[in-house]
Amino acid sequence: MTAKRLLHLALISLVITLVGCSTTPIPAKIKSQMSTSQAIVAYFGNGETAQSCNCISEVDANYSATPVPNGYYRVLLGRNAEGLFLIQDFYQKNKRAQSSPVWVKEPNDLFNFNSNVIIGSATLYYPDGKILEVFSNTDRDSRNGEGFYKTGQRATKYVDDNTGTQFEFWYQSGKPAAKYTRSASGELTYAEAWDESGNKAEDIDAIINEITKKMDTES
Repeated sequence: MTAKRLLHLALISLVITLVGCSTTPIPAKIKSQMSTSQAIVAYFGNGETAQSCNCISEVDANYSATPVPNGYYRVLLGRNAEGLFLIQDFYQKNKRAQSSPVWVKEPNDLFNFNSNVIIGSATLYYPDGKILEVFSNTDRDSRNGEGFYKTGQRATKYVDDNTGTQFEFWYQSGKPAAKYTRSASGELTYAEAWDESGNKAEDIDAIINEITKKMDTES
């Protein structure tokens, strides 16, 4: 087996251990080596971690075996009768929820920070607890949701499915900022933008980038 495969099997074994039906007392020598008693199954960074192999892997490039400063950690909350895993992500820096409890299906999904693996509805939060995004995944190919500024004002709305992608953006004033659609193949089929006075604007990318910066959880 490759090292990558061994890592994957080790991670799955950890999960099985954490969700066992019964436990025995932890020997004091082992307990003294534990950094947490939470069922933490993964840590993640904001980008590729030092443990990323920079290759095609079953483990997310953002995954880390140890805490990442200004990163996140994932707790396994349980399972349901259909075998789905209930997980929740938290900010490393203040231990506040980064997501609502959400369902994922595959064991590999426990180590994947991409939100498209989530089944059903989810809410993401800013570090102070305000809502960043709400969305619903019908399946891995269909998603709709809304994103919000830290003030609570709606910033974006989107639909992404097998027919294509539609995005709308608003300024913090509530005025329309930009709108675009792409076909299922990724071709841009429509794009329009406005400045805050309501006049047509040419640089749609700059407007969208400015809005997404204001939604950055690290800013």
